[in-house]
Amino acid sequence: MSGSLPASDRVLTIRRAESMAYRDELALHEATTGEQIPLFDLEEIAVDPDYDEFDDAYVLDSGHVLVTGKLKPQGRTPEICHWLFKAATLQPLGRLRYPVPVSEDVTPLGDGAWLTRHGGQLRHWALG
Repeated sequence: MSGSLPASDRVLTIRRAESMAYRDELALHEATTGEQIPLFDLEEIAVDPDYDEFDDAYVLDSGHVLVTGKLKPQGRTPEICHWLFKAATLQPLGRLRYPVPVSEDVTPLGDGAWLTRHGGQLRHWALG
């Protein structure tokens, strides 16, 4: 479990499903029934689905989810990335572009804001 959406009975999960090929999936579940509602295959936003990894999902507020991961393009240095999703449908809103490097570590504050830490620096971010 990654978190629950405020003022709802929905639980957010991210998982790596392994079979012949792995898939990273972001899903919402009804907490009372366990029924899976929307599901998003994170491979759809991967630059290289064979190497990119998705680490965690964080509920920023009732309308937004932040997913962290690593892009690992062949021949280039891996890059930490964050993507913003619409909470109700798990549709991607886009990749976030920061003016400074960020880590995978995110602390959601529940009001559309979050903290990141990188190189000893703690930074505060918020949705516009």
